[in-house]
Amino acid sequence: MDLVPQDHLQHEHALGGGDIVLIMDLPASFTIGSFTIGYDSVSFTAREFFGVRDIPPGPHFFWVSETEASTTRCGFWIVSSATEKIHVMQWDKFNEVVGEPASQVEARFQKDNIRDVYPKLAPYQFRALNANVKHAALLSRITARQAGDWAVHTSDRVKGALMLPAEVELEKRIPNVVASTELNFTFSQAAKTYDVESIGSARTEQAVDATAHLLTAGISDDDIVGELQFAFLVGMHLGNEACIQQWWHMLVALVLKAYTLPLKRPELARSLLQTITAQLVYNERYLDGSVLDYGPAYARDLRMALIVYKRRLNELLLALNSLATPEQALVGQAFSDLEAWVWKFGWDIRSDYLRKGKMRLEDGEEVEVELDDLEAEDERGEFAPEMVELDESGKQKDLVSWD
Repeated sequence: MDLVPQDHLQHEHALGGGDIVLIMDLPASFTIGSFTIGYDSVSFTAREFFGVRDIPPGPHFFWVSETEASTTRCGFWIVSSATEKIHVMQWDKFNEVVGEPASQVEARFQKDNIRDVYPKLAPYQFRALNANVKHAALLSRITARQAGDWAVHTSDRVKGALMLPAEVELEKRIPNVVASTELNFTFSQAAKTYDVESIGSARTEQAVDATAHLLTAGISDDDIVGELQFAFLVGMHLGNEACIQQWWHMLVALVLKAYTLPLKRPELARSLLQTITAQLVYNERYLDGSVLDYGPAYARDLRMALIVYKRRLNELLLALNSLATPEQALVGQAFSDLEAWVWKFGWDIRSDYLRKGKMRLEDGEEVEVELDDLEAEDERGEFAPEMVELDESGKQKDLVSWD
């Protein structure tokens, strides 16, 4: 059940157009460029900013940075409704964070006088990357906040994950008021994809295929996709290292290892693939930095994961042949869209992956190298190694002999 935001945080208006977000106490006369404001995929600088109007129903992410080059940012989520609510937040100039209003009297005054400030509000420009962050319960669970507006910060950590060196250094430099928040994602980076009580082939299957791990997590399909969207948006917009790490974990270790998900839950598989494509497109077109530059091994791991996923998906769809449902066929189309986009990175993820090739050294010499990235993948199915019994002469038993 969704949590109902507390009444003191929201108030309805009758001006039409959708919900309104007000941010109190942002400096009204700062130099152009000293504050950057963003919501969903839109970011801009302005001499004066009061809030945003005409916000359509659904989840929305807002963030503020004191300077474009600032190492820390803070933000908050809202879930807009069809009832034209007013969401009021406040800039804390001492701690440089956005949070709930310190004075509910002032917040009520802002709501009651919404007609005066309405012409100064920026109209909403909608471009969604967060359609599955649908429920207040999801945001409350991840942020551990029960209010109607869910604040997040660059320094927020992922519960259970090891702190990266950059996170440790950042925590030393920020105020204590924002230094201890932990985000509660369902899929722990330390968890195994198999059930510890499983044995034999069942355990092996769960270890190499994350489908069961996704489907037995105890959350809805929307929330699975929503966690992937939350991690990406908060990670990239706020520069939150922990959320970026969580996104990579979900992407490479779970989503692209859920090989039988297109068979068992095709709608979820398609939604996840469409989300990944949208995130990579958005990253390329609208963000200064790239999530692919997060670490030297991550892009390589993603490319390898896509190669294997494509091969497994092709095998699955070919096996189904005419028995494939329309939903299962659409998973293939969703992956084709993803493949077409990563081709722009120079990635060839076709199944005929090159096993051998030449590498040019720094001195110009070319040497023959063998690529063993897919060695384990090759030794599967009809190519899998087989245990055989040998006779005294070292020959395989049970073979027909013409001697």
